[in-house]
Amino acid sequence: MTHDTISRVLDRYYHPLMTALFGVSSVVLAAAAGSLAGLEANINSGTEKVRTVKYSDVFDIVHEQRVKFAAVHGVADPAALVAAVRHSAMANLLISVAIEESRGDPVAVGSAGEQGAWQVIASDWGSVPKDMIGQAIQAERIIRALLADANGDKRKALARYNGGPTPPGKSYRYAERILKRARHLQVAVNYLPPKEYRLRTAAL
Repeated sequence: MTHDTISRVLDRYYHPLMTALFGVSSVVLAAAAGSLAGLEANINSGTEKVRTVKYSDVFDIVHEQRVKFAAVHGVADPAALVAAVRHSAMANLLISVAIEESRGDPVAVGSAGEQGAWQVIASDWGSVPKDMIGQAIQAERIIRALLADANGDKRKALARYNGGPTPPGKSYRYAERILKRARHLQVAVNYLPPKEYRLRTAAL
């Protein structure tokens, strides 16, 4: 068989066959890669779901600890108070202030016209919302503003919250009581039974 004949045979049979086999192999490899990617995505999704559940469980446990703390400190509706500050970064401080000011009573009115759970004077800070969540948002806004003016000094900011721009000595004692209570609340939140502590650690 001549060289030309062999070349024609290869062109007619071998090359198409190899092209077909290469195409099938590419499809198989692509499908396998897709399956692996899908499996990895499912695993990652499952991990995220587990992590979300763990964070949710921990969040609920912290919420319960805060509710218990507020109840012990005389708040008539501790669940409502804690729910109002649930998503605040300064939840413990807000709870402590509300306990000090009104025992968390959203309809409380002070002798100088202070209103709501955080006893805000409307003439100084604007009208006080009727609902607890609105009151919590307003109180947080006020405290953050005072903290900014006090360069982050919580004692000074809280004293001004109680006693105005030039607070008297009793306002600083007020601030110290609130900060001490907030520290105790943080301890209560951090102290969890062994099972819940392991859960919180796993979620971190």
